[in-house]
Amino acid sequence: ALPSNVGGMYNLRVILRRCFGFIDKQKWDIEVAEVCKWHAEYLKPLFPELSDNLEGIRKIIAVEKEKYKATKKKTQEIVKRVLEKKIDTNELIELYDSNGISPELIRDEADKLGKKIKIPDNFYALVAEKHEQAEQATTTEREEKVDIGDIPETQCTYFDDWKKINFKAKVLRVVDNNVVLDRTCFYPVSGGQLHDTGTITGINVIDVFKQENHVIHVLEEKPKFKEGAEVDGKIDLKRRRQLTQHHTATHIVNAAARRILGNHINQASAKKDVTKAYLDVTHYQGITDEEMKKIEKEANKIVQKSIALKLSFMPRTKAEQKYGMSLYQGGAVPGKFIRVVDIPGVDVEACGGTHLNNTIEAEEIKLLKTTKVKDGVVRIIFAAGHAAKQKEKAQEELVAKLAKLLDVKPSQIPTRAQELFEKWKKARKAVNKKKKINLKELELEWTEEYKGDDILEKAAEVIKSQVPHLEKTLIRFKTELEEFKEKLKSL
Repeated sequence: ALPSNVGGMYNLRVILRRCFGFIDKQKWDIEVAEVCKWHAEYLKPLFPELSDNLEGIRKIIAVEKEKYKATKKKTQEIVKRVLEKKIDTNELIELYDSNGISPELIRDEADKLGKKIKIPDNFYALVAEKHEQAEQATTTEREEKVDIGDIPETQCTYFDDWKKINFKAKVLRVVDNNVVLDRTCFYPVSGGQLHDTGTITGINVIDVFKQENHVIHVLEEKPKFKEGAEVDGKIDLKRRRQLTQHHTATHIVNAAARRILGNHINQASAKKDVTKAYLDVTHYQGITDEEMKKIEKEANKIVQKSIALKLSFMPRTKAEQKYGMSLYQGGAVPGKFIRVVDIPGVDVEACGGTHLNNTIEAEEIKLLKTTKVKDGVVRIIFAAGHAAKQKEKAQEELVAKLAKLLDVKPSQIPTRAQELFEKWKKARKAVNKKKKINLKELELEWTEEYKGDDILEKAAEVIKSQVPHLEKTLIRFKTELEEFKEKLKSL
């Protein structure tokens, strides 16, 4: 677990910040990371693994200390402002949630100003309740139930082999355009993975979801076949392949991130779509561009090692004894028997998704970007297989367009983009101040080559934009620069 202002992990932050507070108050010459080292050494006979993670702990504590200092500094400014009015419990929760300012800090600052702040005894329970409500609001569980009556549970055969796309089944129930079969290869929305599409006896399947132990297929139209009929099912292989590539790639990226960033990396949540996927991991700070490149490189190394996956069902107790509780990435999995997805030497997780038979089938993994989701959780957005190739193709096309737009070689795009930005600002300033300048100073001449392979990202950075808006922004700068030149001619 990592210190955070989210859920139970807040307890770790409270402990750390109380430590920092005591050290500040008593003016002690003590480093908390050193105290952790003493504990690890003392407890080594019982818990040798504590000593293995000291470097990671040192980094986490250093980040927390900086956050503590920053919070302490901004608390004084914010509290002075908010104490001008009466603060109720909801505002205390909002200040804590948005700014990481604990109610105790607010109370202490209020005391100095001769004001009293009442903190509810169940303050942190109220915060937890707020987060639980937020999580429930984003759940994929369907509120509406289809009345299918008492029928046998669906035998799910999508676990067997992701390439199996044709099957025969018996119709157990038809409710409007909802169909339940005795067996199915169609994967329902589950575990962050989108559902399969395809056909049942020629009718398009547009949605698939699970209702307790039954898989319900939503058809495009009400079927003519009746209950008891035998039907043919066919999965859209292109969609299935992409979703499966993204699901196995999620496990691979998770493992790669752990190797690069440290053992504290665990999956918080994930989503696998057709065009891209994302993985939320527990991490104490943002992921740098350099770390992102290393994770991508490590992930593709795993892909290229051509590792055969081991997919099996095991009794829960046996699986936990063999692999430990790290099986449950992203949360606990229900049932006495759990499906274990083992990429030998890489990653082992309890998972009910569709998975590749070998890592090489993922073809390629491309990390697209990272973003902070909430305190202690970072999102890694990526693409695998065909989707990764499509992203690469789109990037290559954009590079070609920008090179033509700026009249330079691809490697010169960042330099020329920066020059355009600088001269656009210069021209705009001159026009606004009606100041005459030599128009030769506004000619684009810079041709220095950029050595990195992240040309688009660098170009976006130098003009203070984002890659999706890069082309549009550069076109605007270039157009307006020409307009400014015309205005300057008449001065």
